[in-house]
This record gives sequence, structure tokens and C-alpha cells, in this order.
Amino acid sequence: MSDSYGPATAGGGIVVVGAGLAGPVAALYLARRHGRVTVLERHADPRRIPAGQGRSLMVILSERGRRVLRELGLEAAVRRICAPITGRCGHLPDGSTAVTPYSRDGAAIWAVERQSLHRLLLDAAEAEPGVDLRFDHPVLAVDPAAPALLVGAGGAERWVRCRHVIGCDGVHSAVRGALVERGARARVSTLELAYQEVVLDLPDCDRGVMHYWPAGDALFGAFPQVSSRRFAGSVFFRREGPRPSYRAAVGGRALAEQFAAVFPRLAAGIPDLEEQLAAKPVSAVRLTRCDRWVLGGTAALVGDSCHAMAPFMGQGMNAAFEDVRTLVACLDRERDWERAFAAYERIRKGDGDAIADISYRHYWTMSRLPDPRHEAEEAIARRLVDLMPERFRPLYERCAFSEESYSLALTEEHRLRELARRILSRHGAGAAELPDPQLRAFAGAG
Repeated sequence: MSDSYGPATAGGGIVVVGAGLAGPVAALYLARRHGRVTVLERHADPRRIPAGQGRSLMVILSERGRRVLRELGLEAAVRRICAPITGRCGHLPDGSTAVTPYSRDGAAIWAVERQSLHRLLLDAAEAEPGVDLRFDHPVLAVDPAAPALLVGAGGAERWVRCRHVIGCDGVHSAVRGALVERGARARVSTLELAYQEVVLDLPDCDRGVMHYWPAGDALFGAFPQVSSRRFAGSVFFRREGPRPSYRAAVGGRALAEQFAAVFPRLAAGIPDLEEQLAAKPVSAVRLTRCDRWVLGGTAALVGDSCHAMAPFMGQGMNAAFEDVRTLVACLDRERDWERAFAAYERIRKGDGDAIADISYRHYWTMSRLPDPRHEAEEAIARRLVDLMPERFRPLYERCAFSEESYSLALTEEHRLRELARRILSRHGAGAAELPDPQLRAFAGAG
């Protein structure tokens, strides 16, 4: 390791740490406004990995992410590799189904295979003048005072100077670590759930919706693939505890038997279930929170480095893209990096915390088995939304089809749910059938 700061071998300007989904987006935005951007990624170039060997988990593009792609000139290209999804279909244990539209006007989110989107974004960044992608270059430490980064490459380590660092380096962020060393408080935790991916045929399932099978302590969800006529699914079990859990079932055969016990109809249609579960890794769901997202005008955090969340709302990537767009908008407005970074943190931190909370709670919405009181509350909430659309809007619609603040969306959802609970408490299970004038009057009084 060098004991002094070497020349600016990373470009001496802006360094984006991490070349996942958010890193190339940040590089494209910044290079077009502020000159040379170097992207440092610890892993090998995923485009060199044969198709099907990388992460194949589906990701969701909603309006927030699509706006970013439009601004970068990539929306049309991305659209060609996406499947439009207009709602979710729950397959209940009694054999019935329940379809929930994502939007009242039939608008669609886009499902896309992560690997395909990742490759497209990296190609775009690589073709952008001023962007330098460097793979197999792990950032081991960050010194914001210099500022400089300790970079490993070719078996050696070297301190590299820069002016600004954007941390797109995920849950185990080296950039966040530098903020923590200077007083920031961060929490990294692991969700009680873990998951595996399963590719399957669902010939009787509508490819225009997402399908899920709730089981209380487990959940299976599947999206249509664009590259084939199959579906890409994820099975969620508890990490610990009795069956169904990953602790209670180890190895392909035990996992397949557990899967079949919880999802018998699905298992009957997956002939290679045991082989898939034996080959696919069990992935943990990491969560992050950090009370500071920036340090002066030197460093800023984006996406999972400061607000990694559960995947159930499909907003992790969209929120990260919106982080980048907000950060760049602050730079456009302020013209001073320190003031811009401070504005970015002020605008986005509450939203990052809010969407993390929303995403966690959405799992329980999807996995919960039918419960009379919950169903009654849901029915009242739907009536209120239908009756007073100018006042109430479904939470998913607010998150996926608008650019409204996540914090405001969560606050308004709390108000709707509290009102529905008060109506239910006063009028009982039949409250959803109250006449319109009576329901309006109660809502007005509330």
C-alpha cells in the first residue's frame, strides 16, 4: 500500500463508486454536466459473464425510473426489453384468485430482467464521452478530507485523489463507511426472510399481471420474462425457525419437499424443482438506514448505500434513480457542491426512510392470508378511494405512477387507514356497505 497520495489516476474529478444499476445512471447524468467521471467497480464486468449465470432477478420500472431513462435518452431502448404489468393476481390456498390493479386507469409498470437492463445501462455509460468504467477496482477506503480513495487493482493498493465521490456501492458501502467514521450513524440489518429464484412455466396465468401465492409464513411471486415464455419467480421463506424456513430445509431435496408442502400446485408443475433449488443460492435481504447521506461537498450516498429496502414494492431501483436525478437537480440549482449536497440530503432522506417502511409493510399485505377484519378495512378504504378520488389515492398508485414524495404518500396512507379503522369500529363489518352520503359525512367529520 502506498503511504502517500499518488497522482489522480482515477481522473481527478468525480468518482462514482459502484457500477450496479444506479452507478451508470449517475455517471451519465454527471458526465453530461460536470466533465469526466470515473466509475470504480469491485466486481468483474457482468457483460463478460455468459447469459444466465448472473443475477436474473426481475426488477420493476415505474414512473420515477422511467423519467430518468427518458432524460437520459434510454427509455425507448429499455422499453423493448420490458413486459408491461397492470396488476397483481393473488392465488389463495382455497383455489380462488384475486386481481388487484396497480392503477385505477389501467396504467402499467414494466418488468425487466435485471441482467438485461444492467448490460444496457453499462453499454450506454461506456459509450458516453467522459465516462470511464473500471471493473475489478474495489474501493477499500475513502478519505473525504483529501479527498481520496484507496483502490485495489492488479494485486496492489493505491490511494487515488478526486474531488467528489458518489457512493452507489450498495449495502456494504465503503463511502458510507467513511461517513460513519466521521460521526454518521448507520444501521445494516438482515430481513427475517431469504429467497431463491425459480424459473417455471405458468401456462394458465395471464402474462399481463404479476402472480403471487401467499402462505402466511412464506410467499412465492412470479413475473413474466421477456426473453422467453416462462416466468421468473422468487420463493421467500424465513431464514430461521421451524418449517417453512431455510434453516429447517437444507439441500435441494429438502427444499423441494418444503416447497411442495407449502405450494403443492406450483410444485406439481416444476419438474426440475429440486435441481433448481439445489443450484440457486439462498439470498438474504439486506436493509440499510443512515442518518447522514452527505459529507460537505465531497461525498454523497445514493440508493442501497443509504436506504436498501425489502423488494416487495418494486421501488428500490426507482428510488435510487430518483436519488440521482434529485442530486443532479440540486447541483443544477445550487452550482455549489456543498450546498447542493446539503439540499439533496434534506429533500431525499425522509423519502428514503419512508419508501423503506412502505416496502417492508407491503410484504405483509401480500403474504397475509385472508382475515375478516383486515378484508373489511380494505373494503372501506377502497370505497373511500372510489368515492373521493380527489382526496384519497391508493398507496401503490402514489408510489408507482407519480413522482409524489414517498413521505407524503405514507402520511396520506396513514390517514386513510386510520379513517377506515374508525368507520369499521363504529359501524362494524357492514361498514363498507354504508350509503355514499353517510360515508362521505363520516369522512368529512374525520
